[in-house]
Amino acid sequence: MTEEKPQYGWFVKNLIVGLTIMGLIGLALIFLAFFFELWYKNLLLIIGIIMIVLFLWPGLGMSVMNIILNIDKSPEIDIDPLNINKSPIILDVGCGTGRTAIKIAKHLKNGGHLHGIDIYSKGAIGGNSLETVQRNASIEGVDHETTFQHGSATEIPFDDEFFDIVNFSSVLHELHMQNGRVDALKEAYRVLKPGGYLHVGEWNRNAWQLILYCGIFCFVFKKYNYWLDLLKKHDFVIQKQKILSGFYVFSALKPMNKKK
Repeated sequence: MTEEKPQYGWFVKNLIVGLTIMGLIGLALIFLAFFFELWYKNLLLIIGIIMIVLFLWPGLGMSVMNIILNIDKSPEIDIDPLNINKSPIILDVGCGTGRTAIKIAKHLKNGGHLHGIDIYSKGAIGGNSLETVQRNASIEGVDHETTFQHGSATEIPFDDEFFDIVNFSSVLHELHMQNGRVDALKEAYRVLKPGGYLHVGEWNRNAWQLILYCGIFCFVFKKYNYWLDLLKKHDFVIQKQKILSGFYVFSALKPMNKKK
């Protein structure tokens, strides 16, 4: 009997497929160029090279990124605060299929419980659904330590000062609507206990690893200082910064005895 494995899916799978197909068309144009006269040959070569750079590069790069993410077992979060207090209550915002949330839950040593929320959009991650993340948690043996439900980053469905830790892992950059990131950080501040930790993980636009993975699509992401300034603006006190191959993790503290 084959052991059931968790299915975490691929980020932007449909985009990767589309980019790769377009890039392969570029390769085909380069091949065809050698059967034409000089003027047509140069035109086809230029178009083919442009299509490879714009489409095939990020298509293959993001495929490699997804493979690495599926192999990596370390959580995109500073695990030290997880076990400072006994039984910490943790929120993972935009948990998706549970890739990060389940890693965090498996690192809990002194009890605690992790809640995960997501709007469960079908476009961002292949197979993204509430049923998928619940099944993955069960397969990974952390279904008793985790609870997943529908919820938005800008309207977190929990009471004030409920959590010891709130985690945003590669989520904030996706909030494109007006004031989306501002509202999400205000909500994180609201549901955090005084002295609680906020973790934000985001790619740095200038990181060579991101450029290698995404090519021109690296401009979807923000620079390092953007996230640093945004956290400080919302009264979070930066405690620690960690770099994971171009992925920055900020650990910030909600000050004691202060409310927004």
